[in-house]
Amino acid sequence: MASLQAYQSHGIRYYRVVESFRKDGKPCLRVLAHLGRVDDILRLHQQHQEVPVKVSSVSAGAVTALYRLAQEFDVAGRINRAIAPEGEEQVRDDLTVGASLVAAMIARACAPRSKRAFADWARTTYLPELMNFAAADLTSQHFWDQMNALPVDQLAAIEQALVRQVVEVEQLQLQALAYDTTNFFTHIASTNLRPKLPQRGHNKQGRHDLRQLGLALVVDQDTRLPLAHVLYAGARSDMKTFAEFLQPVRKRLRELTGQPEQLTLVFDAGASSRENLETTEHYVTALPPSDHRALLAEAAGALAVVQLSHGAQVRAWRSRRGLAGKPREVVVVFSPQLYEGQLRGLQQAMARCQRELEEMSLRPRLSVKTAKRMLEKMRSRQYFRRLLDYRVEEDEPGVVRVRVWSDGEEYRRLATGYFGLRVLITDRAEWSTAQIIEAYRGQAQAEAAFRDLKDPHMLSTRPQFHWTDQKLHVHAFLCVTAYLLVTLLHRRAAQKAGFQGSARKLLEELSEVRCCRLIDLTGRKGRPRVRWQIEETDTVRQTLAQVLGATPMIS
Repeated sequence: MASLQAYQSHGIRYYRVVESFRKDGKPCLRVLAHLGRVDDILRLHQQHQEVPVKVSSVSAGAVTALYRLAQEFDVAGRINRAIAPEGEEQVRDDLTVGASLVAAMIARACAPRSKRAFADWARTTYLPELMNFAAADLTSQHFWDQMNALPVDQLAAIEQALVRQVVEVEQLQLQALAYDTTNFFTHIASTNLRPKLPQRGHNKQGRHDLRQLGLALVVDQDTRLPLAHVLYAGARSDMKTFAEFLQPVRKRLRELTGQPEQLTLVFDAGASSRENLETTEHYVTALPPSDHRALLAEAAGALAVVQLSHGAQVRAWRSRRGLAGKPREVVVVFSPQLYEGQLRGLQQAMARCQRELEEMSLRPRLSVKTAKRMLEKMRSRQYFRRLLDYRVEEDEPGVVRVRVWSDGEEYRRLATGYFGLRVLITDRAEWSTAQIIEAYRGQAQAEAAFRDLKDPHMLSTRPQFHWTDQKLHVHAFLCVTAYLLVTLLHRRAAQKAGFQGSARKLLEELSEVRCCRLIDLTGRKGRPRVRWQIEETDTVRQTLAQVLGATPMIS
């Protein structure tokens, strides 16, 4: 049992806490703590009661989970070795290039913002403690210097090595791969001629007035994990991009699995030119329905019910035809959702034409030339070249008579033998009709990946605050790699914790796992004592954090 003992040294009385024990059968004392003099004991007691504590909390769960995932797959190490194989790594503010880019990836995943705003965000998280840096040191210049050290020609090799390890660790069985392209508008000035990638083109977000970048991406249909990407000039067409993208990327994809013949590339009609199909093997794609009206007319009356693997039923027709220079399997499938959308769009367009015709009839001075120009503009809309016809006559000077009618037979053809039908083509003759349909529908996974990469609250690829091609390439690499980490984290959350929400919801949940920073304000000189403590949270969130390694190790 412990007891308080007084003793003297040089005439001064001290106190200590001792404990008695026996050694070799003899009683001995063991000193547990020296308390000092009476005044010292009193001061310690008063400090314990009166020292104020400054408390603040930071978000810890999301940054910790992503950082540990990046450590598991050695993302920083792969980048550093690609830059300096001999080990002479570039270090800025105590961080290697790889570490700085990992920090940028985590920031891009959790809170997309400019490099200038990184420090303010980092102060609100546990990331500086995890990676041992001062948030104020990581300025935009810090990131530019670190990004500048990464050669563009090394990006594909780094991505390939990382993806290969992910495939091995997660034991993925790669089969159907979804390919798609998108573009991101920029605010790079037209007078800035240094970068060649940003160019004007057809922008999918409607900003045709701005220069844009193109991004091609291949994802695994089952997991939505990105397997390869390429950043390309914004004015290049989808068909030309596919041809240049396919050869090097297909070689990379085949290296990811021991059975390369099992890989099937799925892409949409935008890349399905004759040249691309002639040079591609093992694919599923769609063809433009307007180029195969006779085929649709044949299939529309012969659709049969097909049972899909998840229990749903669709109506489809299958045949073998010579297309793109070779015999191919052709599947025409009917989609009720597509049918309703197309029919509704046509009816809305016809109602709009009716209103424009009524406005035209109210114009007091309508010339024949003006009337024909307005009517031709109406007929330029989709389906209206065949559906709408007119006659303009001038009965007497200044009096114009306009007759407009629609072709009922064409309307019935659209409604019964065109709308809702997709034409799918593949060289996988051994596949069932259900497998072909499901593979094509899986192409939506690439579109879902682009939605995440355009999400302004998570992984937003734009805006791009970079003005050189090298920085833009590295920026795209950071965004796609961050998407890989987030998707992998979401997959593990679903497998190990039964998480049902989206990837953004997962990051929101993990960001609520917070750490308290406790600072004792003693008033003494020197660095104050700082302690960390995990905030209390609900059981579900706590379990999720434990499964994903999102709880920091507080020392």
